[in-house]
Amino acid sequence: MSTTLKSNLIIPEVIADLVETTLGDKITLLPLTTNDDTLVGQSGDTLKFPAFRYIGKAARVDENGLVQASVLSAQMVSATVGKYAKAVQITDESRLCGFGDPVGEAALQLAHAIDHAVDDALFDVLKAAGYQRRAGITALCSEAVIDALTLFGEDQEGDKVLLTDADGFARLRKDPNYLRATDVAQRMVFTGAVGEIWGCQIVISSKIKADAIAKEKQYFIVKPGALRLVNKTGVNIEVEREPAYMRDNVYGSRHCAAYLYDAGKLVSLCVFTGLEQLDELASGITLEAGATGETLCVIPDTMQAPLNYKWVFVLSDIASPAVYGTAMTGTQAYVSNTAAIPAGGKSFLHLCLVGADMKPVKALSLSVVAG
Repeated sequence: MSTTLKSNLIIPEVIADLVETTLGDKITLLPLTTNDDTLVGQSGDTLKFPAFRYIGKAARVDENGLVQASVLSAQMVSATVGKYAKAVQITDESRLCGFGDPVGEAALQLAHAIDHAVDDALFDVLKAAGYQRRAGITALCSEAVIDALTLFGEDQEGDKVLLTDADGFARLRKDPNYLRATDVAQRMVFTGAVGEIWGCQIVISSKIKADAIAKEKQYFIVKPGALRLVNKTGVNIEVEREPAYMRDNVYGSRHCAAYLYDAGKLVSLCVFTGLEQLDELASGITLEAGATGETLCVIPDTMQAPLNYKWVFVLSDIASPAVYGTAMTGTQAYVSNTAAIPAGGKSFLHLCLVGADMKPVKALSLSVVAG
């Protein structure tokens, strides 16, 4: 009678150790992300964290003029913990034939699969940072990077990474201000950086691509500490034996939440590729009654106009959307959430985000609510 030994079994703890040692290798944004394990073991799936508010762009100050101090404040933001899981199947034949290391390969594949999902979650956080952290550009170039850096205000120095696709990198490397990776290797925070421009280390990522729904393409300049990854658990490994098929199913999972910790350390360079019809509920933009015959257009902070763009509106009795590529005429400029707008008896307010050419890239039609 033969004896079953450990060498004949798949030990979950062994695979867990293998996964842990590989985890994070495929997370592009990990060098810019702070890992937080303080909530491991706590109950609940929706967590609240402090996130710093951006203090605003620096203002021009005349000689001997007073520099206005901004209050550094934090708000509480919520993030829902997500479970990222994957499974791999190992037959007895593949494990016992002595060809390669199927158990080790399974651990590697599980780690990479979880990394891929977590990296996507971190990129989703960047994309959802809000319009006020954006600089509207026509194409990624040296001048666009210079303009976007102004959104960091007076805090433009220090390590920062520019995330781009291969096409964007091809344009940047032709610029005389581009520095090769070999010229700046000693101060790289990213081992995969391919160069530098205006103090931004350039990293190519396949996750930088056009969004067909939002009609835009975002590149990102990110400083270390902008993102935070809160872990609820380490890697959980479970092994399910199926004796009828003589195979093992190995399940790996990780519970964590990604969120934007410091918006002041993030800038998006956004190319608008079409006209997006905004959803009223999702955008948070509303019309409220003002004084008699007046209405107020309330735009939340996250939807305030990007650099180089502005909100304009047209009052009308016709619920007709804006047309992409056609300059708007007869518009009024949105001033603030408290600026009264005479409704003039009109039924609709058509709000559009436009560039210097007055061509709309975002549009929202609202029913007028007047006092």
